[in-house]
Amino acid sequence: MPIKPLYLDFFEFLGQIGKEDPWSTYQRLYIQPHQNFFDAYWKTFNHFDSPQIAARVRKIKEEDYGQLRSLVQSQDPAVLVEEALSRCRVPLPLNPEPLVYLFVGFFSADGTTLEVEGWPSIALGLERFKDFQDVSLLVSHEYCHCAQRSLLRNFLSPQERPLLSFIVAEGLSVLFSEVVYPEIPLHRHLFLTPERLQWCQENQTVLQELAGADLASEKLVPIFFGPGDANAGLPPRTGYFVARQMLGHCLAHHGAEDFGREFPGFEELFRKIIQESKIKLSQVEKR
Repeated sequence: MPIKPLYLDFFEFLGQIGKEDPWSTYQRLYIQPHQNFFDAYWKTFNHFDSPQIAARVRKIKEEDYGQLRSLVQSQDPAVLVEEALSRCRVPLPLNPEPLVYLFVGFFSADGTTLEVEGWPSIALGLERFKDFQDVSLLVSHEYCHCAQRSLLRNFLSPQERPLLSFIVAEGLSVLFSEVVYPEIPLHRHLFLTPERLQWCQENQTVLQELAGADLASEKLVPIFFGPGDANAGLPPRTGYFVARQMLGHCLAHHGAEDFGREFPGFEELFRKIIQESKIKLSQVEKR
């Protein structure tokens, strides 16, 4: 089964709080059974060392996770993930298919891609979810990142990540999620509010010129794909819109066949993106 519901073991740990040292219980019931995943996750996101994690674990109270427990009881996230994977397989089947880890951490990314035992995998950190409305979109977005890691290893180097690399990777993942879920509004594919999307559309030319002038550098990556730059009037996370527009226009201009030679394994997906996204791209241009 490609879905790993680690949160169930976390809930088992919660039920044991007060019976022995929380850190020992946490390691025995939660960390050790999934050691390969947590080693890979902490290697990628080294926000806390082991003593810091232990200190946080000892402060955990079962009631702090009551809302999350109620949420997963009312709507099983594993079912949502399986439904999303089944839709992702249609335009872009992968073999092997990425594993999806549903876990509870500390300030985890809602969704990310990382390699577990050498294979691209999806990790969804559940602790900050208020609802599961965007789980399907997160899975489809990260599924495409897994495909890129598998098929485009020579193009998307994990060691060198200039802005161009993010434009290609994030733009392709956004366009892929649009193919998988064409019924969902664009702002949700971009993880933006409708108002923020409108701002991006009104400032599209300036944003694309800014990105296009510095594609070979890394310095604009945190501005476009992180907190933005309040002093320059640039709000957070505008890079997903810019990436979608720039890659989409290049794809529409050069065609699926030419792009397919540069990105082996994606030609059929490029055809579907062109077919299903071209009108949307032209509509954004006219605003």
